[in-house]
Amino acid sequence: MILRRRVLPERLRPAHAAFAVQAERVQGARRVVLSCLPVGRVDPAPIDVGLDVLRDELAEVAAQLESWRVAEVEAEWRRCRESLEEATVALPVAQRVAAATGELEELLGAVEDVVEPLGDAWGAAERRWLALRERA
Repeated sequence: MILRRRVLPERLRPAHAAFAVQAERVQGARRVVLSCLPVGRVDPAPIDVGLDVLRDELAEVAAQLESWRVAEVEAEWRRCRESLEEATVALPVAQRVAAATGELEELLGAVEDVVEPLGDAWGAAERRWLALRERA
């Protein structure tokens, strides 16, 4: 019995590669922001630094978003674009909250409004890409 692995069709590989780079940038920026939250005994980097990193990364990803737009993932692509817009709109609110308070609960709520839509959308897109694999 020969086991055949599942791979993306050749025509989708460049778009998926572009997606993978962008998804890693989004996830990395999310991790930076979350690592700046004041939890535990270690003093993290200031939350505004993490939010700045996220803002810059989201702008870069948004500028290159067309690079992975293909019909097979159009709905997921649109949701990722919307998540970038949602996060970008929520960023100034999170920055104001971070500047105004040190209360963890308030910071968590504001940061969650920024990062949650990104995780949901980009995770769904990754699952869709995986579903497109075929037996080689």
